[in-house]
Amino acid sequence: MASLDIILERYEGDRSLLPREEMAEQKNRNYRNLLEQMTPADVAPEVLETLEKLKKAGIKIAIGSSSKNTPLILEKIGLSQEFDAVSDGNNITKSKPDPEVFLKAAEYLDVPPQECMIVEDAEAGILAGKNGQMTTIGIGDAASCVKADFSVTDFGMIYNIVSKLNSCHSRQSECSS
Repeated sequence: MASLDIILERYEGDRSLLPREEMAEQKNRNYRNLLEQMTPADVAPEVLETLEKLKKAGIKIAIGSSSKNTPLILEKIGLSQEFDAVSDGNNITKSKPDPEVFLKAAEYLDVPPQECMIVEDAEAGILAGKNGQMTTIGIGDAASCVKADFSVTDFGMIYNIVSKLNSCHSRQSECSS
């Protein structure tokens, strides 16, 4: 319903007359049909390269999404096996900016939240990461979020940040900023 409300923000008529449940169901059917058409070709090369570098470096990777369609999307784009854990709308009760989805992902990875880094394209996700005491990287729309610890314009930049922070954790006294 929240996503339907966003769509209807541009509607200038009387929203109380709209058949909201029916519209929400149709929106979801249309969305699922679009998801069914996704393929591995929909994944940007820099995303694949970054995931591969992170895995080779021994970094655990999880998905934290409020969407209940996460398993379908991962299957369609061929990334189901690339993540060590998935926390999504199927196992949470609160949406971002509540940190529940990220805290569950950290739990599934068996990693303390303070050692997790969140990559987010929405301000609510950055806030969820901060609320969960995690380091945050803003990309896309969230790159301009002032609460993000880091901002990137390119997905490939994520590996550089993670590598530097990992190096700093192993040499704590040498890395003060």
